[in-house]
Amino acid sequence: MSELKELVVTKDDYLEFLAVRLRLQGSCQHEIENVSFPYLFASGSELLRTYILGISEFTSTLPDRYKLPDRGFIWYLFSQSVKEIQIMPDKMIIKYELQDEYRKPFKQFYL
Repeated sequence: MSELKELVVTKDDYLEFLAVRLRLQGSCQHEIENVSFPYLFASGSELLRTYILGISEFTSTLPDRYKLPDRGFIWYLFSQSVKEIQIMPDKMIIKYELQDEYRKPFKQFYL
């Protein structure tokens, strides 16, 4: 096991990611400014999960046997590393610790 890592996700950085990822312009850009991290996290936002995995060191540290193209599977593994989450409307702090081994899901169906 390794040391505890802290990942800070800010609303401004996430909005910038969304604008680029979704190629938003004009009034569409204004629509996403009302996002709230508690809502996005609780609703299981795929874009938020993609962003978190992209800015963390987690995916790059996975052994080859775990690297699959399915982000749902990688999120399942990441969730096993999470030790603490603080979610505020404009900021999210995730503390996680990389594991030597990860449990595989019981079934092939995962979120």
